Amino acid sequence: MKTKSTLLLCLILMIAVISKAQINKGASALGGNIHFATGSSKGDNGFKENSTDVLISPSFMMFHSQNHAIGINLNFGYLKNSYFGQKVNSYGAGVFLRQYKNLGKNFYVFAQEALNFDYSKNLYKVDSSNFIQVDNRTYQASFTVNPGISYDLSKKFQLELIFLNDLLSIEYLYTDARATSIKNHNFSIGSNLDISEISTLNIGAKIFFGR
Repeated sequence: MKTKSTLLLCLILMIAVISKAQINKGASALGGNIHFATGSSKGDNGFKENSTDVLISPSFMMFHSQNHAIGINLNFGYLKNSYFGQKVNSYGAGVFLRQYKNLGKNFYVFAQEALNFDYSKNLYKVDSSNFIQVDNRTYQASFTVNPGISYDLSKKFQLELIFLNDLLSIEYLYTDARATSIKNHNFSIGSNLDISEISTLNIGAKIFFGR
């Protein structure tokens, strides 16, 4: 077992050494990602709950060295949950660093570290009988690390998939409940290794210039 592990490690190191960098300093890319998730569940009372979560993130990045880029992104999100008619609209912006490693055959793996600032408005009803609407505003600052894989369709066009969303995260959250005047502050550090996250889609595409 130890011999097999050593051979596997050597193989990985050989791939890292012989892989040729194909994204040069001075190149830039315009694109973005779309995250989509939907689900449904049924409670003990027979009430069926449906949810839809969409996040669109346009971005622009420039390569300051081979396979290493810095970029900016915008975030536009929408979440709808049939339970008490919940609707959440979110807006944000951020900066990120990204490092690529060429695997050959037009495939790359990458790691992305991002610092994001987001604002969201959460509307929902207290219960289904009196339809009292609650308005919560949330302000969030977060640092996240995400792995991904990308594929060159051509020298100008690339597809990508981010998986294990927020593999590592540091987050500060401030919530302002307008109806009750209650304000909450929350700080958290966590990691997401839930393999079920791969079932959600976070796909993207980029158009390259000067590559």
